[in-house]
Amino acid sequence: MKHDRGDVSRRRAKDSLTRALSRRNFLKVSMAGAAIAGTAGLASCMTSPYGKRAAGTTPKTVALYQDFPNQGRRCAGCTHFREPNACKIVAGEINPDGWCRFHEPQPT
Repeated sequence: MKHDRGDVSRRRAKDSLTRALSRRNFLKVSMAGAAIAGTAGLASCMTSPYGKRAAGTTPKTVALYQDFPNQGRRCAGCTHFREPNACKIVAGEINPDGWCRFHEPQPT
């Protein structure tokens, strides 16, 4: 089987074109994926019931959270408390009459 230079040149051109298209396709798919991921992140932030003031991530057990006040200190009087029942630090639903070790009284 005999190959002439024209076949080899055409094959090389085709291979380089395929690689260029693959690179382009990869970049297009990557950019589309990044855009979708960014949109999903933004959407989840916007659909939070607390808006920009999303609830915390610290587990209640780590925060030593309790559903009752501690020596008159309660979540509703804390700087971290977010109406109606959330906290900047502690995860989950928070009782306004509760307390945790991160309690900081609101300035008077």
